[in-house]
Amino acid sequence: MSLSDYRKVLVTGASSGIGEAVVRRLTSHHLEVHALARRQDRLSELASATGCIPLALDLRDTDALYDTLQSTEYDVLINNAGLGRGYDSLAAASREDISRTIETNVTAAIHVVHALLPGMIARRRGHLVNLGSIAGLYPMPTALYGASKGALHLLSQGLRMELKGSAVRCTEICPARVRTEFFDTAFDDPTKAEQAASGFELLEPSDIADAILYALDAPWRVNVSTIEITPTEQYIGGIYIEPVGR
Repeated sequence: MSLSDYRKVLVTGASSGIGEAVVRRLTSHHLEVHALARRQDRLSELASATGCIPLALDLRDTDALYDTLQSTEYDVLINNAGLGRGYDSLAAASREDISRTIETNVTAAIHVVHALLPGMIARRRGHLVNLGSIAGLYPMPTALYGASKGALHLLSQGLRMELKGSAVRCTEICPARVRTEFFDTAFDDPTKAEQAASGFELLEPSDIADAILYALDAPWRVNVSTIEITPTEQYIGGIYIEPVGR
C-alpha cells in the first residue's frame, strides 16, 4: 500500500507551517485533502491555492470534532495540530497554558485518531502520521511541551502494537526546530521567540512534508515507524566545550 492506494487525507493544524506545507504537497499528488484548522481566512486562501477542502474547527471542541470527521472515510491522518504554550518554564506557565497545551497536543490528537481509526481498520486501509517532536524523545528544558509530545510518542508506539494485523500503518515524525509560527505562539516575549528561531539554519516546513511523503509512499511491507529530523547545526543533549587552543 503506497500513496497511489490512498484517496482522502485529513491534515490537522493545516492553516500554516508544517500543516500547510503537507496540504500543498499532497494535493499536488492528486489526493483529496481535507485541511482542518481554526482560522477560516487562512483555510480559504489555502483552498483557493490548492483545491483542498477546508474544515474550520477548534479541535478542543470534542463534540464538533466527532460530528465533522466521522461521516468521511479517511485513508490518511496527518495529526499535526499542536502548540507550545508554557514552553519556557512549567513553573512560570499559567493554568490556561497547561490546559491549552495538553488539550491540543494530547487530548485532541487522541480523539482525532479515535474518530478515524475504526473505519481504517474496517476497510483494512489507512495510515496514521503523528507529528511528535525531538522534545518528546529526549530530556529538554521544556517540561510541559516535552511531556505532551512524550505522550504522543508512546501513543504512536502503542498503536504500532495494537494495529498488528490490521493493515493500518503508523508513523511518528519528530522534528527539531522548524521555521514556523510555533515560537511566536510559544513565547509572550518577542525577543525570546526571535532567539529560539535564530543562531543556525532551521528546518523548513517543506522538509517535514518531504519526510511524510516518503513514509506514505513506502511499499505496504514498509512501516516507517519513527523519523527524527534535526537541522544540520542543531544537536540534542550533551555539553559542547570549545577545544583548548582554538
